[in-house]
Amino acid sequence: MKRKIFPVLLCAILICMFFVIFCYEKQKNTIAVIGAMDEEIAEFFTSLKHPKTTKSNNFTIITGTLGNNNIVLTKSGVGKVASAATTQFIIDKYRPKYIINTGIAGSLSNDLNAGSIILANRMVQHDFDVTAFGNPKGYIDNGIEPDKPTIFHSDRTLIDKFKKELEAQDNTKVIIGTIATGDIFVNKKEQKIQIKKEFSADATDMESAAIAQTAQINNVPLLVIRTISDSENNSVSEYKRNKETSATKAAFAIISVLGNK
Repeated sequence: MKRKIFPVLLCAILICMFFVIFCYEKQKNTIAVIGAMDEEIAEFFTSLKHPKTTKSNNFTIITGTLGNNNIVLTKSGVGKVASAATTQFIIDKYRPKYIINTGIAGSLSNDLNAGSIILANRMVQHDFDVTAFGNPKGYIDNGIEPDKPTIFHSDRTLIDKFKKELEAQDNTKVIIGTIATGDIFVNKKEQKIQIKKEFSADATDMESAAIAQTAQINNVPLLVIRTISDSENNSVSEYKRNKETSATKAAFAIISVLGNK
């Protein structure tokens, strides 16, 4: 009896080992893509091969392939809490090799007009305020450089890779810059002037710094790529007019890079 059991156990152990190795190799090549709104992920959904939609913990997750990459795609919802919670869920469940945050942003600079692409190398939370304790606005109470706003970063290797490939594929303007994030749609001129002055920011959004903070806590590389939807002197009508086309442009820029690999 023992002689019969041993080969069965050995076979089971080998199957388990192969399964673990398979899952590990798949995980190593998994990229997570997070957008806040339907418009920001729609182009990905239509571009994925073998898409599969699942629901888990109230999150809707779409998995599929793009080029040689396994993609985990999801919509976080708008704002810092929603995007941070989504990012943590994706990291815990899928362990991606890196995260891409795609979407749109509002310009704070004359150099960035609607349709321009910004790769964020610096992100700050412009609405985080503990100035009552003598710290500057944007400083998150982490004990690091309490005299400066807390800055989160995209992965420099990813920034350089995507900038080079995007500029080679398209004549669209691509800049590396700073995005200021807050739970507010910034459309008043005085707000824009103040945020630009305080944080030397090039654009604003409502998610990227929260995603960056979560990714940094978990030591997961991040790339933030946004297309400008509204200019420095924007109006809500300009944002509404450009929202879908700008979101699609950001998504297509990422797809054009990942799909070639």
